Amino acid sequence: MRVDASGLPLADDYMSQHALLDRYVLRDGQAAATDALRRYFNQDAKLPRYTGRWFERFAGGGDRHDIADTVTEADVLALNFLSIADLANVAIDTTITCEAEITELLEQIPANLAMHEAPWTTYAHGSPASRLWWLFKRCGGKDRWVTANKLLARKRPHLLPVYDSQVKAALDAPGSVWACMWTWFQGDPRRAQAIAELRGEAGGIEDISLLRCIDVILWMFATGRTAPLPSAKGAST
Repeated sequence: MRVDASGLPLADDYMSQHALLDRYVLRDGQAAATDALRRYFNQDAKLPRYTGRWFERFAGGGDRHDIADTVTEADVLALNFLSIADLANVAIDTTITCEAEITELLEQIPANLAMHEAPWTTYAHGSPASRLWWLFKRCGGKDRWVTANKLLARKRPHLLPVYDSQVKAALDAPGSVWACMWTWFQGDPRRAQAIAELRGEAGGIEDISLLRCIDVILWMFATGRTAPLPSAKGAST
């Protein structure tokens, strides 16, 4: 990851990703993005439903004030909603072997801070979030980097994004997803508000974080579970 003289990631390295996100959030893909959110969080038994709609909500959420700084059995079980099923090593390492270290790091990562409000130091190499990602990555599971991202997102849903192979492909594998998303938010304050408006239009998901909304939109399009975007030729600029 390249940085500028002050140590901040270079937004220019993520121009194509930012352009794609802008299509969903600010431009011609807004209606399709809203539809993706509605489909994903649908509660109607007569329509397709996705277990992932419970990921943030299960057992009151991983950032609930009384358990925000520890990994609980509910946090580990919540990974099942996002297709992380090989959890024996995760459960052992996170709840027993590494409990003290995890708590120490979580205590240094704000639970009430959103990515669009956070300084880059929150994500920089050597930060508590970075160190916890590496710890979770060692905890087991079939796709360890995916498990690490999803477990971090469960504990800090407003600050750290869900990120898996489908979303990685949709974003054309950015060098750092944290840098990609952070520079996108920092580049235009309208973006956070626009996601909130899409969330409001979808209805009934006001408790879902902005980062999770972006993840759901990208995942729904990447997996072909919603209508494709209009042709790029006709996109607004």
